Amino acid sequence: MSKTKDTAPQILNGPRETRRFGRALIIDIAAPQLGLVVERGSNLPRASVVVTTCAREIIALSKEGIKVESIIVIGSEVDPAEHPDLREITENLRALRDKWFSRAKLLVLTQTRDLSSYSLRATLAMYNAVHLEFDWGTSKMWTATTGKKGPEFTQFVDDCHHFDHLVLETSLFRAPQDNTTASEITHMAKKIAEIKPQEVVVMHHTGSVTGKTGAKAATKTQRDKIVETLAEATGLSVHPEDHEVILP
Repeated sequence: MSKTKDTAPQILNGPRETRRFGRALIIDIAAPQLGLVVERGSNLPRASVVVTTCAREIIALSKEGIKVESIIVIGSEVDPAEHPDLREITENLRALRDKWFSRAKLLVLTQTRDLSSYSLRATLAMYNAVHLEFDWGTSKMWTATTGKKGPEFTQFVDDCHHFDHLVLETSLFRAPQDNTTASEITHMAKKIAEIKPQEVVVMHHTGSVTGKTGAKAATKTQRDKIVETLAEATGLSVHPEDHEVILP
């Protein structure tokens, strides 16, 4: 791949081989910028910067005959769902994908805790799949790990019903909170069954859980047992996956 100068190495990475997504382009729409940002006091790149960077590289890759199987939107500094230009970025990326890599899947990885906005849901609906973090069975666990109130968990689960292309990604941890208890997993299964995602991916982390300060990961043996429990209880596709860091 020809390297784009200036900010492109921060915004666009790849294509690189991944276990889960094949050969993927990873687009970090929250890569810190010094100029051309969304607003004063922010370091998020404007939609124009993201789109121009991606267009230049996507066209070049296609003309070089380089295969891309997935185009993945992530946010390193801020969750993609919190980028004010997400809709504009998404619309342009989808148009670029359709023209230059029509067979590639357009994916977004998000840890948002709020899907109440119709505008956000409409934007996420443009993706082939929305990979959404989901680590809770009870309001108590939700509050303990997110700091948000219990009723917000009920609303979050309800809002998940608006999607038919969710991939729920679950991390299992035992400390300082423990979401691997029989009770928590039972309630988690009920919530997942209500949401009816395309699939559930139960991640395995080594040592600590990525993105969760001080969280100690469940063991692989525990993870595999919980995968079986969730699959049996929900009747959905539930499978284990080793944690894969998309960006270095």
